Amino acid sequence: MEITGPGGAVTRGADQEWFPEGWQRMAGCGPTAAAVVFAYLARAHAALAPLCPGDVSGRREFTALMCRVWDYVTPRHHGLNKPELMQRGMEAYAGARGIALSPARLEIPAARTKRPEYAAVARFVRDSLERECPVAFLNLHNGKVKDLDWWHWVTIVALEGERAVILDSGRELEIDLALWLETTRKRGGLVSALGVRP
Repeated sequence: MEITGPGGAVTRGADQEWFPEGWQRMAGCGPTAAAVVFAYLARAHAALAPLCPGDVSGRREFTALMCRVWDYVTPRHHGLNKPELMQRGMEAYAGARGIALSPARLEIPAARTKRPEYAAVARFVRDSLERECPVAFLNLHNGKVKDLDWWHWVTIVALEGERAVILDSGRELEIDLALWLETTRKRGGLVSALGVRP
């Protein structure tokens, strides 16, 4: 997922700072993550090409996709702060493009005693990735994980053991997903656009 910008600069994934409006730049991590997922799905699955018609390998074209997605994956006053908002927004955007998607979500409760085991989280992510579908990941508190902004959506594109590769702000980063699950102080969640069940 490489995108070429001004002067030939290449990013890995997209950056919410590309949005044209101030509120979009402030609250646009969710629509940005969803746009990355849709762009990838359109390339990986011929039947899903309407999710992202045309070439979006340039920053201008990808930003236009982000703006289209924003109309469906729309942050509220506190942003896109619940996994079900991403889930419903993805389904609505796909429906508007003539594609029937039933995205699945895996909730991570704030109470540690109610959280799923890491094995279940890893299975949800791996199942989605094996179907060529990056996973949208909501982190409201990063716990002890560095290089992970809180109150923020990113896109998981790979998982090896406890290490997840994410795309965030035009960069590829590696985080300890198990450590996040253990140490985050707030709820969070994962959304798979292709409807993988936990």
